[in-house]
Amino acid sequence: MIREAAMSIFRAGVHAVLPPVFMDDFFDRKGKEIRIGQQWIDTASIGRLVVLAMGKAAALMALEWQKKAGDLVQEALVITKEAHALPALSWPQLEAGHPVPDAQSLAAGLAVKKLVSSLREEDLLLVLLSGGASALVADAPEGCSLEDMQSFYQLLLASGASIQEMNAVRKHFSGIKGGQLARLANNARIEVAVVSDVPGDDFSVIASGPFFPDSSTIGEVDQTIYRYQLQDQLPPAIAAQLAKIRADARYETPKPGDPVFDRITHHLLATNQTALEAAAQAALQAGYDPVIFQSRLEGEAREQASVLLAHCLQEMEEVVGREQNAARCFIAGGETTVTLTGNGKGGRNQEFVLSLVAACVESPDLYSRLNFFDFAILSGGTDGTDGPTDAAGALVDHELLHRINSVGPDPRPAFINQDAYTYFGSVGGLIKTGPTQTNVMDMVLILLKSKAAIRPTGS
Repeated sequence: MIREAAMSIFRAGVHAVLPPVFMDDFFDRKGKEIRIGQQWIDTASIGRLVVLAMGKAAALMALEWQKKAGDLVQEALVITKEAHALPALSWPQLEAGHPVPDAQSLAAGLAVKKLVSSLREEDLLLVLLSGGASALVADAPEGCSLEDMQSFYQLLLASGASIQEMNAVRKHFSGIKGGQLARLANNARIEVAVVSDVPGDDFSVIASGPFFPDSSTIGEVDQTIYRYQLQDQLPPAIAAQLAKIRADARYETPKPGDPVFDRITHHLLATNQTALEAAAQAALQAGYDPVIFQSRLEGEAREQASVLLAHCLQEMEEVVGREQNAARCFIAGGETTVTLTGNGKGGRNQEFVLSLVAACVESPDLYSRLNFFDFAILSGGTDGTDGPTDAAGALVDHELLHRINSVGPDPRPAFINQDAYTYFGSVGGLIKTGPTQTNVMDMVLILLKSKAAIRPTGS
């Protein structure tokens, strides 16, 4: 039952950040007038109304706009992840690779550049932007092949670098990212509606900020490459491009204050916090006192898992000394990283949960403390995918952990080889939601419930 409660709470969090839930607050229509944010615009007073949707939430965001004002749109383009296109959407849809760009990503990049370059000053471009677009909409510097870019992305993904660090690097190897699409827009008015998938909801980081000023520098690119010891692993063409970037300031991205951004406005529509607050309401309705951690999950998944569980156990052990039938749902959000050292298959959410399962098998004391409660531990991606897998994440409860601890299989070899997907596939711990059509990072739920009434200490 606690397992079902955890899944229900997770689904409530995801539902709160679906485009049909939040898009009405962003736009409306009366005849030929449209509302974007708080401003009404008479479409008769502008040139063309053009829609560009990019990211994992692109198709459903575009569909919501098309339902209400599709007849007012002169041109549209939707770029989304493989298996995310929607049959009900009549606008052109291109599916591309993620998290590593593919040939379709380069085709999408060309299509986006062509569309933005066709704008005139009197036109209005509505951009529906969500996470994932950094890989879905890509280009390659002159002299660099698709294979070079794929190797480069894979190095960054395996390094343990944060999303901020990775995107700062990507921006400087692109003519799209880091505000560079703004240079192509011919001073058209641009309204950018954003679903955030990064800690801090930084517009310059989300989807690598294609229409937002970039504060990162070529110097920071160097720092990231050396910090994660990538300099000797770069494909030769990428290394040559890096040397070119260092030597020529023209490769720097446009910075705050650049007039190319004067007619561009960004709007934040949905965030990880939105999902966490909805999950908290669902937890309360399910009979659990919700506790939302204000600090975002960042850093190595296995380390964050250990710290978070220790905090939850300590707080809960203090609570059961005062309350009978105590039940808490601890809720955290963010985006951890994984430094790849094994040859297995999985993602950061699956590794998060597997690290705790392995720790409980390794430490009888930790298992005993956790087993004092009925519990469920869930870590899942709100987009429905975790790493290069078809699972959103993983879930373990007291029944599954008891079975693992009693009869196996031993999780430690899979943990060492970073093969969480295979392991949880064999024991029944994978979460599979399919594409959710949204993306606001990850959600972690730790549900702890007293197994029986606890007598207060000293009574």
